Amino acid sequence: MKKKDVLLVTLEKSDLIVIVTTAIIVIVTSIYTFFGVGMKMSALEMTRMSGAITFSSNSHVKMQMMDSKSETISENSNTEKKMEDMGSSSKSMNSSMKMDKGAKSLFTIPNIFLMFFMWWFMMIAMMTPSASPTLLLFHNLKKMGPERDVAIFNTYLFLAGYLIIWGIFSLLACILQHFFEFLGLISGMMMQFKSAKLSGALLIVAGAYQFTPLKNACLEKCRSPIDFLSSNNRKGYGGSLLMGAQHGLFCLGCCWALMALLFVGGVMNLFWIIGLALYVAIEKLFKNIYWLDRVLGLLLIGVGSFLILIKDSEIFL
Repeated sequence: MKKKDVLLVTLEKSDLIVIVTTAIIVIVTSIYTFFGVGMKMSALEMTRMSGAITFSSNSHVKMQMMDSKSETISENSNTEKKMEDMGSSSKSMNSSMKMDKGAKSLFTIPNIFLMFFMWWFMMIAMMTPSASPTLLLFHNLKKMGPERDVAIFNTYLFLAGYLIIWGIFSLLACILQHFFEFLGLISGMMMQFKSAKLSGALLIVAGAYQFTPLKNACLEKCRSPIDFLSSNNRKGYGGSLLMGAQHGLFCLGCCWALMALLFVGGVMNLFWIIGLALYVAIEKLFKNIYWLDRVLGLLLIGVGSFLILIKDSEIFL
């Protein structure tokens, strides 16, 4: 075999290695999300219970009962005992103790740790496919340059930088989720807003963001990876990591509002996870569909306005 043929085979194999590795990462994180490792329920169970979107006073009661059913028996027994010992004056003490207990149970390190990885792995499964063309293009550019001997390693560093940005987003989302749950705005079991009006407000914010210059600028960077890579080219391991982080920031600027909509349908709701992932991929990869983001923006604003204006909403889809 000629030397040129050997080189071509080697380059093709390196492309295959990157593709297979990326696919494995997506598959593993998808399985982790699907089975809800460390969570109270799997994503499949949660999806079966909540449907695509659910808002009603009855459903809120059910969710609250599910959230607290494991604590109800112990709380009732403790309350009866304290009332026998202390009389009516123990009511205020009981309420404060319940609040302290709830706060401690929400903000325990193991709970936050597991929730963070649930968010991060879910983001990896959702966002990595749409970033794969940029990752493969970066690898091809590196293997044709002076750093071709370490092109694969640089490519993994680029991917690591990209995923670190989504890890930061996941940490913030995890903290917000616990904070909202502490305030009673989110169901701990279903992990979605209890109020249709609050969900409607978030839908309007996400829809309005679709029309902002920041959204358009970040989306253009994601739609034109060759322009991004050529204008932000850096050498070395640190340069590859930084380039991945920069691309992650543009991707985050493009999609953060859409990812926040998981609080509307349920953080682990498969309908919303798959739907948002498909939309993000279409929006980024199909450059000629410039009207798509605006159509979605109008749709989100319309649905959000509907949820805010209706009274005593009861919606099951």
